Amino acid sequence: MLKKGFLDLAILDLKIPTVSGALDADPAHGHAVFNKIRTFAPGTPIFVLTGSSAEDFLPSLLRNQQQIDIWGEGRKTGSILFLKKYNIDQCPGILEPLAKAIDGLSAVELEGADLNLTLAEDRLIRIFARRFAGVRCAVSELRAGLSGARVIRLRVTDRQGVVVHDAVAKLSTLADIRREGDCYDSHVTRLAPGATPRKLATLEHGAHNLAGIFFGLAEDSDESAFDIAANASKKARDVIRSVEAAMAKWVQLVPETRRPIREIRQRFLNDQCFDQVRATFGLNWVESFENREIQARIGCSHGDLHGKNILVSPAGTQLIDYGDVGEGPVSMDPVTLELSLLFHPDAPGRTGVWPSVEQAKSWGNLEIYLQDCPSVEFVRECREWALRAAVGNREVAASAYGYLVRQLKYDDTDKIRASALLEGVRNFYEGNT
Repeated sequence: MLKKGFLDLAILDLKIPTVSGALDADPAHGHAVFNKIRTFAPGTPIFVLTGSSAEDFLPSLLRNQQQIDIWGEGRKTGSILFLKKYNIDQCPGILEPLAKAIDGLSAVELEGADLNLTLAEDRLIRIFARRFAGVRCAVSELRAGLSGARVIRLRVTDRQGVVVHDAVAKLSTLADIRREGDCYDSHVTRLAPGATPRKLATLEHGAHNLAGIFFGLAEDSDESAFDIAANASKKARDVIRSVEAAMAKWVQLVPETRRPIREIRQRFLNDQCFDQVRATFGLNWVESFENREIQARIGCSHGDLHGKNILVSPAGTQLIDYGDVGEGPVSMDPVTLELSLLFHPDAPGRTGVWPSVEQAKSWGNLEIYLQDCPSVEFVRECREWALRAAVGNREVAASAYGYLVRQLKYDDTDKIRASALLEGVRNFYEGNT
């Protein structure tokens, strides 16, 4: 039930019987269930019924206790509540406001039911809206991540119909959300305020095993960089340059360093997955290739800068999704953005005929590679950004190599295209363009 079900509140008697029809005096069984709830449903508050023999466990139970506004009602309650059994008559008085708080979430009207939200996702969105006095919330999918996380656009309005927040929510596991929050606090806050949305809330409770982090968006951020790549060449150049400028603080004054190509690839794909890919596709040349050392600049990188993670509005561009922010080659982000045009599930070039296999093998020669390309300026500007940022061609090639090897691990990517591009990247590295 804890793994597959959904609990708004767990009411737990520590003296749980282990034999049908019997009563156990040992609270260790209930303590074990308490720990299972914390593992499988960390966002679920727990109401513990205790007796005097349970007192030895109380310090460990209290270690995770927080006073928090779980259901966005403006009133804090304990994430772990306790009641001595001899005060059992007080139980209804404790439970009644909790039940009202949970039931009150239904007052928030959601638009966009075609998203097929899970109950946990529904809870988090309603809690967020209610926390900011919202009564209606229009929801739309920005993307469903390969990691299982969902990124959802929210427009929350109050009783007067005024937009309270135009926001983006990332909904994932508690560990993922905490990591994203830490990345935001450590790295993203270094960028210019307009380059990234401000963090509005992190919700860790009220949705069983799901958590969410919410960011405010600029108004009219209805286009992504993929939309621009497909429809407007000059605007594509402007968007790419805007993104480069927005991320400049991450790469300013980054010194050169000597690194093996293996370390560049590890930023894209860990060794365990890499070994599986190498064995599956017979990449016999990569071991010697990865042992080569190159000059590179290693700074802070977004780590997943595909076109859907760049939102465009009349006010400029904003970067979203910070779960992969960390150290990496400075060419990683522009190379990822360029190649995401061909491999991301929502990319406009994913199913097109460009590039041909022969063009892909000439990846380093833009005059050949870009013939008949439907997004010429987008690709060209990404490549020029990569070359401006990197020490030289070999760093750019190493970043492209890491990205393309990662594509081979996914079931739904074009392996022929990825393999041809890998050959083109290798030729570019060797100077055979």
